[in-house]
Parts: sequence; C-alpha cells; structure tokens
Amino acid sequence: MKEISKHYNPSEVEPKWREFWEKNNIYKFDPKAKGGIFSVDTPPPTVSGKMHIGHAYSYTHEDFIARYRRMRGENVFFPFGTDNNGLATERLIEKTKNVRASKMDRNDFIKLCNQTIKEITPDFISDWQKAGMSCDFSKIYSTIDDNSRRISQKNFIDLYKKKYTYRQEAPVIWCSHCQTAIAQAELEDKEIETLFNDIVFKLKDKKDLIIATTRPELLSSCVAVFVHPDDKRYKKLVGQKAQVPIFGNKVEILADKKVDLEKGSGAVMCCTFGDKTDVEWFKEYKLPLVMSLDKSGRMMEKAKKYAGLSAKVARQNIIEDLQKKKLLVGQKKITHSVNIHERCKNEVEIMNSLQWYIRILDEKKEFIDLGKKIKWHPPFMRARYENWINNLGWDWAISRQRFFGIPFPVWYCGKCGEIKIADIEDLPIDPLSDKPKGKCEKCGNSKFIPEKDVMDTWATSSISPQLALQLFFDEKTAQKMIPMNLRPQAHDIISTWLFYTVVRSHYHFDKIPWKEVMISGHVLDSQGKKMSKSLGNVVAPQEILEKYGSDALRYWSAGSSLGQDINYSEDEIKIGKKTTTKLWNVARFMAMNVKKAELLKDSEMVEPADAWIIDELNKTIAKTTKAFENYAYAKAKEEIDGFFWSKFADYYVEFVKYRFFGDDEKSKKIGEKTIATVFFNIVKLYAPIMPFVTEEIFQTWFKHLEKTKSVHISKWPEEIKLKKMPDISDFASAIKAVDEIRKHKTKQNISLGAEIDSIKLKTKTNLKKYGEFLKKVGRVKKIS
Repeated sequence: MKEISKHYNPSEVEPKWREFWEKNNIYKFDPKAKGGIFSVDTPPPTVSGKMHIGHAYSYTHEDFIARYRRMRGENVFFPFGTDNNGLATERLIEKTKNVRASKMDRNDFIKLCNQTIKEITPDFISDWQKAGMSCDFSKIYSTIDDNSRRISQKNFIDLYKKKYTYRQEAPVIWCSHCQTAIAQAELEDKEIETLFNDIVFKLKDKKDLIIATTRPELLSSCVAVFVHPDDKRYKKLVGQKAQVPIFGNKVEILADKKVDLEKGSGAVMCCTFGDKTDVEWFKEYKLPLVMSLDKSGRMMEKAKKYAGLSAKVARQNIIEDLQKKKLLVGQKKITHSVNIHERCKNEVEIMNSLQWYIRILDEKKEFIDLGKKIKWHPPFMRARYENWINNLGWDWAISRQRFFGIPFPVWYCGKCGEIKIADIEDLPIDPLSDKPKGKCEKCGNSKFIPEKDVMDTWATSSISPQLALQLFFDEKTAQKMIPMNLRPQAHDIISTWLFYTVVRSHYHFDKIPWKEVMISGHVLDSQGKKMSKSLGNVVAPQEILEKYGSDALRYWSAGSSLGQDINYSEDEIKIGKKTTTKLWNVARFMAMNVKKAELLKDSEMVEPADAWIIDELNKTIAKTTKAFENYAYAKAKEEIDGFFWSKFADYYVEFVKYRFFGDDEKSKKIGEKTIATVFFNIVKLYAPIMPFVTEEIFQTWFKHLEKTKSVHISKWPEEIKLKKMPDISDFASAIKAVDEIRKHKTKQNISLGAEIDSIKLKTKTNLKKYGEFLKKVGRVKKIS
C-alpha cells in the first residue's frame, strides 16, 4: 500500500478535499441523475457576518442525513440559500457601515445593503463549507435577489386573489425601538420587576373604586373599567360611570368573565392598548379608540401635560402626581412577564395602525390537522407546533415599516384609495420607482400612491421550498415536487419558519410542504447556560475548526439526539479528534502490513476471529442503517463507535497481527482481506459524520475497490454474506479468555506484548479449538 504520513493533519487535508469535492461536482445536484430525488428544504441562515456555534451544531445534523441518503443511492437535492432581507440585515449594515437607515435616502441605503451583502456573503458561506456541509453551493439563492422578489411578490398576489391577505387599520404589535409592526411569533417573554399600583377612580357618590395597574401612564387612554360578573363586590356598579384620576373623563363600568377575580382589586382598567385583552374588549364592546403613545414610544396630546415624555418617565411623573392627590393608596413590588421584540429585546406596545395581514385565525384547526400529516423527528416536537397554533390571538401581520425588504407589488388610487396590484409579467417591481399599468378600475383615476412598507422577512422565508426548487426547476415542476422530503431546523423557529411555511403551502398548493421534519436543539455553555456575548461564554466554531478540524466538531455535534439542547464540551471534541487519529493509525497499520486492499469473496473460508468480526460488523451495519433511517444520528454514532473502538480496534486488530508475521500464507491472506473488508465498511459508516478523514482514507487505500470518485457517493454498507462460516457460537468464551490473559499481565506489571511461560485460565473455553489462537494472541507459551 501507499506510504503515508505518520500524523493526520486536518489543516492540510480538509482544504484539499473541499477543493476536490467542488472541482468534481461531488455534491452538485443533477435533476436528470438516476435515483429517486431526496429533497431538503435547507434553512437559509441570516447573513450576520459569521457562522455561530448553534449553526455548526444544527446544520451538521441535516448534513449527516443528506450524506447518508446520497450513499444510499438517492439523488439528493440539498440547496443552500441566505436570508438577507429585513431588520437583521439592516442592523448589520448600520453597525458595520456606521450609518442609520432613517437618516439616509432609502434607495441609497438599499444600494449599500446590496453592496455589503455581496462583499460579506462569500466569507459567510465559506464557514459552512469548512464545516463540511455537502450542499450544492453552485447555485445559491438569497431571500432578496431578483428571483426571490419575483416569487415572493407573485405569491402575495396569489394570496390577495384568494382573499387570504387583507389590509386593515387595527391594533397591531409594535416595536417602538425598531419603528415597525411585528408578528406574534417575533415576541419573547421576559420577567421584569415592576410596581402594582392601587389607584383611586371616583364613583358618582364620591366613593372610591380601586383599580390595580402596572401601567398608570396609560390612564389617559382608559376607555372602560371591567369587573367579573360574579364578583359580588362590584355587581351593583356595573353600568355606572367611574372618573379617571388626573384626566377627569368618565368611563363605563362593564362586566366580563376575562377579569381575574384574584388579581389586584378585581377591577381593571381597559386602555387602548395595554395588552391583548384590551384589544379583545375594544373590539367586542366597540369601545372608543384613545391613543396616548405614539409610534416612537412617547406620550401624545391626549396625555396633556405628560405629552412628549417617554412612557417610562411619564409613568413615574403620574405616580408622583397621584401620590400628591392622595389617589395612590397602595403599591406592591411584583415580578411579571412582558413581551419583548426578539430582535432588539425592547418591550413592545400595541398600536392602531394600517397593516397588511395573512389570515390564520380562521384556519387554526386545519393547520393542526396538516401538522399531523407530517412525520416529526422527534415526535414530541409536534406538541410545540400545536400549542403555538392553539394560543394564536392575531392574524399574521406581514407589513414592516422598514427599508431593506421585498416591496409589496401594490399602489393605491390617489383619489378613491382602491388597491392596484402589479401585473405578474412585470415582476419583480418596486412601487416607489415603478408605475402601475392602466387607470383605477373603480374611479378611472390615473394617479397612484405607492405602498412604502416592505414584507416581513418570514413572508419570503416561508416560501423557501419554492425559492430552492426554482433554482433548478421551472415553476410547474417545482410545484409537483412539493411536498419535499425533509425540513431540518432548530426548535426555536417552529412558531415562525415552520408554521408559516405550512400556512403558505396550504394556501398556495393545498399541500403540506414536506413529508418529514427534523428538529435540532440549542447549544448551551459547559454549565448548561445560554451562550451570550454579555456572559462571555460564546464559543466560536471557527476557532474549533482551526484547532481540532471539522471532523472533531461534527463528532461532538452528533453526540445529542434531535430536539435536545447540548452543553458545549471541548472534551467531547477532543474525543472526536482522538477518533480521527485512531482511524488514521489503523490505516497506517494496514499500510505497513497489507500490500493492497482486497475484499473477501463470498466463497472464501475465514477463521473464527474473522467470522466473529464480520458478524459484529453486520449487526452494526443493520443498527446504524436503522438509526440513520430514523434520523437518529446520535444512535448511529454510538453504534459505530462501539464497534470500531471496542470490537475492531481493541480486539480484532490484535487478533490478526500474529497472522501478518507468521508463516501461514493462506491465513495471512484471509486476515488481510478480512481487515480490509471490515475497515472499508467502517470508513463508510463514519463518512456521513466525519467526511474529511474518511475521504482521505478512501482515496488512499480503497478507491480502486469501487468505481466512484468519492467515498461520499460510494455505496452504503450492506450485510456481508459468506457461503462458508465456521461455528462461532462459543467464540465469546475465547474473548473472555483473552481478557483474562490481559488482566493477568496488567496485574503482574507485564507488558501486553511480552511473552509469558504459562497461565491457568479460570475462563471455561474450548482449548482444543482456540488454544493455539489464544497462545498467539495472548503471547503465552502454555495455557491450561
């Protein structure tokens, strides 16, 4: 065999094979290739400058499956895209270019965004390539490129024509910091400390009605007081009026079962808008709209002398004024949950605003039923999906008051306000610079006002199956390929990317988007805490790749089951590094002792040790295959590791050594073929998890055994069947005897390689059958 270097160096090997894979189109998708298509709806990562450890963890999971499927002979469609429109990209550009979008001309800012994305995307994508992702990088989609804009706008028009989307002025979740409407799925909960204030509202008989609230700054927006209909304390007050302190207006006292009898005083004020319940009451009881906060989070004219103040400052000033007027009769420190925007982590408000929506509340049952048609890995993740749908309280707001995003293909008649939709053949368009065709169909006017808002980034990401498939197929063919085979993703975006894609696929095609989903967990630090820059516990995958290599990182990534969060462990990465070294050392051992790798023929007669290792290999192939079929890559790794380390390296390599140096040429040849056959299959089994070291070994020693350019498009291992197999039903006793010899030598401080005169075994074994084998393996002259 070839001479090889003593040490395996990933920093030299990995770039070589990345270049080889790209040059030889190993992972390039060919729509006309043989084999059924296995399609993956790859998550398009948000362009944020660098891949983070969570990316490295979850993306390798889907790569394990894609590589396995490819070796099973399937035509794997594994595309790559980047999500680079919307608020996250705006923030990145503002930070890296030291600009503010709100201070720039919109077109200039969009040009800067496009230019910056073009600059940073190659380096960004290279991180995924370095991690060994086997995507087809020859065609990459971007959620802001012309093709994505065209598809996204066309899909919006489809929704509009089917009446699944509508524009309405209504209460919407609003981020004052980001200055845009957001969807319910973009909220996070945060526990904060605040004060529960007991405030006096005066009744007509001058008696006090105590209202408990955490938001006294909204007193000027109070439009009603609510009590529970079963609350005996307030039954007689229902229908009466109460005077709002400081502001003096009178509001009606109403009864509703949504009031919590046990919370505060049992009487609550309804403001427009403090929370979702306020919105529900506003709609149900047709209450007046009185807005005190503007879209920047400052008090408006309705707040009178507090106008212009931030909500936080106004709250403090109002509390002080209530105290002076003796209208604040109690305060209590509490900890409660508030909604914050996931992007900026600031508290959100509810504003009345004109927005575009996609209907989802009317179809909640249908979406739950669709989820049941998808196979979930792990199955318990479907409960998260269903819980999210059951708790939905808003239709999906898809318009954003931002700059860098996909424009709505919409204008409004300057005279009557009628909506004018772009023609399909003109897409993509920007209504700010493009003019609509024809006149207003309602009034005949020819002057139009362009829509300035852009679409929510999820409105485009949610059609990722179409964005990916239309890289290679025409629109009709792409639609026929839905449902795709697999959607891989992390659990934190079940409520956004996964749910929204189900919505869009249902509305556009009346289909589920994929047959199966696999859900990964998150990476925590070594103590089980969430990683964050503020805590200083962030681990950069680039540093791991440089220090240990991609295979070691991927080995660690395969250590936790789907859906489970994993603690970062450098020790586990070191084990991955140790495994690559062990594979390399076995390969070197073969290089020194086997002239040319040959596989066993089914007609050849093997020795008991050979039959035992082949039997163990067959069991491992069956278990590993089953695990990969069920997306249980962690179980697959466990099976391969157990066989490679505990059966092959610890035992069989030692069992076969003496035959390489003995005089029995027939035994030596069978030993050479057996170790080559078994190790060849081990390399293949490890290939989906550790692609670089396995490629290096395959190309160096095994390439001649299969007419294929790469181990990653070679045939997945199958059961090895030999026509003649010795009886090994009692071989386990021989292994126990070997263990006993080893323990004896260790106890006597004798090297395992040193020969001893004799040993009396306690283990019951057939010495007539295995005596000579035990003498040579154990280096013992006499065994009794």
